[in-house]
Amino acid sequence: MAKKKSKKSFSKVLLVQESILIWIVTLAFLALAAFCVWKDYTGSLPWLTAMISLPWGAYGVSQCFYYNKSTKENTKNGIKFETVMAELNADIENGDASLPSNKEEIDINYGI
Repeated sequence: MAKKKSKKSFSKVLLVQESILIWIVTLAFLALAAFCVWKDYTGSLPWLTAMISLPWGAYGVSQCFYYNKSTKENTKNGIKFETVMAELNADIENGDASLPSNKEEIDINYGI
């Protein structure tokens, strides 16, 4: 039986799309700069540096906000932490052999 593929969250899809776009823009403008050098263009190229550095700056801001969101989701009152702890407690109650035999052996507050 095939495993059901989980749908990626919108923020992950958006970040992947932004990553692809940023590399397309970067490579296109580096190719354009190489073309300018090849054709002996003697003018200045600040528009090339701006068109590469500004999108990368925006990408850095997007990464910052994404990881900040991810950190908040994985905290004690976040969605994922509570789900994992509920599943872990259910496995302990059912006597799963791969887990410690009693609850005292698991430090659920580790790192918090």
